[in-house]
Amino acid sequence: MSNVIGDLRYVEVRFKCTICGLCCIDTKMELLPEDIERIETLGYRLEDFAVFDEDSGVWRLRNVNGHCVFFNEETKLCKIYENRPIGCRLYPLNYDDELGVVVDKYCPQWGTVPPSEVNRLRPIVELFVRRIRETDVYVKARRAGIRIRLRIGQ
Repeated sequence: MSNVIGDLRYVEVRFKCTICGLCCIDTKMELLPEDIERIETLGYRLEDFAVFDEDSGVWRLRNVNGHCVFFNEETKLCKIYENRPIGCRLYPLNYDDELGVVVDKYCPQWGTVPPSEVNRLRPIVELFVRRIRETDVYVKARRAGIRIRLRIGQ
């Protein structure tokens, strides 16, 4: 298990986000091991920001009052924006089992995502989908006292 994404800015979708906050409402965003590690370094406990989805076998961001635990209702901004999960950085790109990488039309600005961005980030989205099940292995190992090194150069 390793952190294959060295520069998190690389995975951010370049489009005209209007900061409407819809992507943070009733989120089901999956978490990677490095997302958990990065958020915990901010002082949050796993139980405070994540839940395990028994049906899918993945860890997800916790919802509080119908939105992501890190969503500020007044400002419509993320409280941990610089440290937000990789899946949040990749949004509005999603993965569809039949179509592959797609732009989520739930996002009001979906039409501003250029095809070149979809093509640029396709390998990252596909990697993200393959790796989301590693998170439970990571959490179980940590709970058993096993430390897994994730950061590049650590």
